[in-house]
Amino acid sequence: MDFKIINPHHFNPRVLFIMRRFFDQANKTESHSHDFLSLIYILGGEGKYEVGGKIYDVGAGTFFICNPEVTHHRILTGKQRIEEFHVGISDLHLKGLPENYLIPKGEEPLFGLNRYRQEVISCINEIISEQQRNDETSVLMLKCIVMKLLVYIIKERYFSVCRPEKDVIPIERYGKTAMVDNIIAFLNENYMKPISLAQISANTYLSPVYVSKVFKDATGESPINYLIHLRLSKACELLESSDASVKEIARQVGYTDAYYFSKLFKKYYGISPMHYRKAGGKAAFRAHLQNEDEQM
Repeated sequence: MDFKIINPHHFNPRVLFIMRRFFDQANKTESHSHDFLSLIYILGGEGKYEVGGKIYDVGAGTFFICNPEVTHHRILTGKQRIEEFHVGISDLHLKGLPENYLIPKGEEPLFGLNRYRQEVISCINEIISEQQRNDETSVLMLKCIVMKLLVYIIKERYFSVCRPEKDVIPIERYGKTAMVDNIIAFLNENYMKPISLAQISANTYLSPVYVSKVFKDATGESPINYLIHLRLSKACELLESSDASVKEIARQVGYTDAYYFSKLFKKYYGISPMHYRKAGGKAAFRAHLQNEDEQM
């Protein structure tokens, strides 16, 4: 399968219902089907289910994906009791599949969860918790979590299809200049906080290697070096305009270790923060360096 199964710009499924119920022998149903997608996860208990004309033994952790028109019903006998989580979904459009189909027609409905099992279970627990919360934002929150659940199922089933060969958001579409401007704005607004290349990359939805390359091509330095220069420049301003201690200034520009800050400052400016302050700031410091050069 060589097509991309999901278009994130047109992924807006409709949640028809979310149901968590206990069933026993008294809750008899005839085999039936729907024109929407049904996701059925067994939370507890044991019994049998007929899905697509085939009988399955089920227990906690059993997961069925019932495409439209796939028949299904519970078969419980004696004291058998099942706790079922059931979601109905419509307006689902995946490339190469009929409307509301999550897996290809005729594929085994008993769905095996391996790589993303914990994530799927976490989504189900989130949905149950949000239903119990039932506040003014719950409808929107439930839709968001169901969408996340669907994405994990899609990743489980179509993993090789979903793995991007290029950046998640193609940079050519939005412009490298805009990306660099956004990174610079992010650093200017957050330089006083702990920042890593991974955080910068996450903020742009691009890989760290690609972010570094594009940023360096545009500015001549890596994002981290830009951040260091920005922090030290802010430190210079504070050394000139305030009586704050070196330790406090280090903290204000994003360094928790004053010794490391002082070492970095001296590496870049050739002078310690205290000597910089005593020299009277940038203008005096530059004049001092110029006099030294003339005497050499």
